[in-house]
Amino acid sequence: MLLNNRYRILRTLGSGGFGETFLAEDTQIPSTRQCVIKQLKVIQDNPQTYQLVQQRFAREAAILEALGDGNSQIPRLYAYFCEGQQFYLAQEYIQGLTLSEIIQNRGRLNESGVLEILISLLNVLDYVHSKGIVHRDIKPENIILRSSDNQPVLIDFGAVRETMAAQVDSRGGITSSIVIGTPGFMPIEQATGRATFASDLYSLGLVAIYLLTAKMPQELQTDTYSGEIIWEKNGINPNFVAVLDRAIRSQVRERFSSAREMLNALQPQPTVQVMPSTPVAKPRKTGNWFTSALMGSLIGGCVLLAFIFVQEKQRSQQTNSVNPVQPKPTATPSKPAVTPPKQQPQKFYFLADSAFREINNANNQITELKNAGYSQAGKFWLQDYPNLSNNPYHQVFAAKFSSRTNCIESLKNYVQRNQNAYCALASEDANASPNYFYGSQLESPKTDSQLSASQAVLNYYNTINNRNYTTSWNQLSAKFKRNKSNNNYSEYTNWWNKVQRVEVERARTLSTTSNTATVEVQMKYYLKSGREIPDAQRFNLVWNATQQNWNFDDSSKLN
Repeated sequence: MLLNNRYRILRTLGSGGFGETFLAEDTQIPSTRQCVIKQLKVIQDNPQTYQLVQQRFAREAAILEALGDGNSQIPRLYAYFCEGQQFYLAQEYIQGLTLSEIIQNRGRLNESGVLEILISLLNVLDYVHSKGIVHRDIKPENIILRSSDNQPVLIDFGAVRETMAAQVDSRGGITSSIVIGTPGFMPIEQATGRATFASDLYSLGLVAIYLLTAKMPQELQTDTYSGEIIWEKNGINPNFVAVLDRAIRSQVRERFSSAREMLNALQPQPTVQVMPSTPVAKPRKTGNWFTSALMGSLIGGCVLLAFIFVQEKQRSQQTNSVNPVQPKPTATPSKPAVTPPKQQPQKFYFLADSAFREINNANNQITELKNAGYSQAGKFWLQDYPNLSNNPYHQVFAAKFSSRTNCIESLKNYVQRNQNAYCALASEDANASPNYFYGSQLESPKTDSQLSASQAVLNYYNTINNRNYTTSWNQLSAKFKRNKSNNNYSEYTNWWNKVQRVEVERARTLSTTSNTATVEVQMKYYLKSGREIPDAQRFNLVWNATQQNWNFDDSSKLN
């Protein structure tokens, strides 16, 4: 049996929810070239959906063709066709092992090998992202180390699978019931349907960590406070560690914004010499070496004289501009002028309070901090410190420090005001590690009692005000998530993104046991639209022994 009267199936390579993959041979060319045939199944089976998928399938096939033709580390698309209500892709067959198979066979790889693979794949992603495409399913199984040249090849783009999952709702709108990606390698924003270029970099960073440790993401520990992944870093170059740590940050704004930026962090540019170096002439075995040496000396001398003349002229002009009456100096030419230092230090530690996109909001927060006694409170522009973020946020800090130790000492007291506060190093050097130190890393004082339920409520809204929605979402019980946000993280964040801040006027514990508590709260929502909404709620809390914190379990409005 031939598919499309052309492709003879040799064997099955794999199968899944979206269809099957076969190794086949092309019977209509003399070489009977082997290729991969992907059979794709439509999730919703009705004529209207089939027509929609057919149109989108043709569009995605054109994109795959362009990507494969433009980069040798992406499989080429030979053909696409429909047959028997099924959709098929015929693609280049890549001979080699997936990264998963390599780790299973050999164990973890050394640092230099992982770095080589990572740099190669970042160049591929730089090309893919330049076309506006997000892969969305980067994982060890979707990267093949090609046998012919040992180059990693990126396969199985997620857009085609999303097309197969497209559906038409009762009003004729296009929807999709699935999220493309693989748990563990997929960041939170992708799980809510908002994949970005930084999402691919997150996945690739975890692939690199998998190659270094032979551990899947699910086997790695996660910091219960910050949500950041903890992995074994012993013996690995600190710069490499810093790059990977930044790539897998839970918050999108803290990651690299592009593959090129991550590449530059892995491959620091060499320092450019200001003074021209004089080449050392080597005698040649043949030809007139004396003439060559003489010409080299003359050229070198001319360059040196020209350099001295330019420097002398610049120095003279600077002197005259300061004191026009002073005669020109006739002494030995001066050294090149030294560039004055910048007013702002190149790096410093800071006690972070919060970050804002709008400068007015940042200024308001600074005013509040100063009124509370933090006289050194201020802000800086995150884009000026590429080791922290390239996103347009104004970072508000309570104080600056010359050493990490001093910052941490202040943090010990400051976490009582803001549990999400942290210390970090701001640097204009993109390769410098931010050296984050979170409040959760402080040793908690020994106590015989739990955190008060009312304080837990205050801490929750502080988390909201600092836009740390992942942490606040994790403080809700499954019942609360279901009743208030339809168990949908994006619905939860969509609401809070409309809110500028929440001001808790009072939080009073009405009753408490070892495992439950009831807290009455009066608050006010300040919306970004300018509206102010007063609210009063009664929250039922349950104690989470694993998190060592109170979780919101239910609530009711008060009149």
